[in-house]
Amino acid sequence: MGFLEGLLAGPKLFILQWKWPLYFDRLFLITVKTKRNNERTMAKFEELIKAGLLACTMLSVLVTALIVLSVFSETFRFFSHVPLTDFFFGTEWSPQTAIRADQAGSSGTFGAVPVFLGTFLVTLIAMAVAAPLGLYAAIYLSVYAGATFRAWAKPVLEILAGVPSVVYGYFAVITLAPILRAGGEMIGLSIASESALTAGTVMGIMITPYVMSLSEDVISAVPKSLSFGSLAMGATQSETIKKVVLPAALPGIVSALLLGISRGVGETMVVVMAAGLAANLTLNPLESVTTATVQIVTLLVGDHEFDSDKTLAAFALGFSLFFMTLLLNIIALVIVKRYRERYD
Repeated sequence: MGFLEGLLAGPKLFILQWKWPLYFDRLFLITVKTKRNNERTMAKFEELIKAGLLACTMLSVLVTALIVLSVFSETFRFFSHVPLTDFFFGTEWSPQTAIRADQAGSSGTFGAVPVFLGTFLVTLIAMAVAAPLGLYAAIYLSVYAGATFRAWAKPVLEILAGVPSVVYGYFAVITLAPILRAGGEMIGLSIASESALTAGTVMGIMITPYVMSLSEDVISAVPKSLSFGSLAMGATQSETIKKVVLPAALPGIVSALLLGISRGVGETMVVVMAAGLAANLTLNPLESVTTATVQIVTLLVGDHEFDSDKTLAAFALGFSLFFMTLLLNIIALVIVKRYRERYD
């Protein structure tokens, strides 16, 4: 056997030496082909993902366009019956029309100035509460607070954002309104049971978590090198925050405040429970007022004809709010662009 194995060892070695290159070539070809197939599969998968993202984007744009178009069409119908000047410059809001054709009712007056003035007043009071509270809380959490305190304080404050607005309404009616009335009587002021001050204050407490959370994230994202450079030049911590950190974070802070304003403009339940339904032409925060969103709900609830001026007035108010919000966004974009070019 040893002699035969010796004779066969040479041919076997020759065969193995001759076949191994073929095996390597086949393995290389299979690897290249598999890699090409995987690349084609991944390319098709990437195209599919891109198409899906494009479809979602176009769907969002389409839904937004349809909403704007539907509101605008009904608003156009309303202004075909009620003059623009009467709506935007009229000082009396009493949209009482006939509910059905067989009932008698007044033609209604649709002067929206008291409604817009009430919306502005309540939102102004809310931001006067939310802006300093939210911004100062964000500065403390991002600059002064320790890691342990920040770890539990921020989530606790953000819980306020998840509280339903009806709970804030009950808080305004049951707790805050009596306190404000009692305080007003002590200093000789007459505060209505339903007032813009009560609604604006509670709404500001409700908006504060939004302003605080977004502002804290933006301030924390400011490069630490800016603060270290300011401190190295001899500036104090407060000077660094005022002259370096806040200007650098201003675009994000403006976005946070704009979100708070939008939240305040769109709030309904707190205003219904705490400010009332009366459309009073006043800038006195101690009196009862109403807002555009409250009137929209009031006009669309109940047994009303959809083609009546009273119902169509709700679409006019909604389109007006949309235009105001768009204007605020444009102003915010201008501010963000100006300061971003300066501090980037």
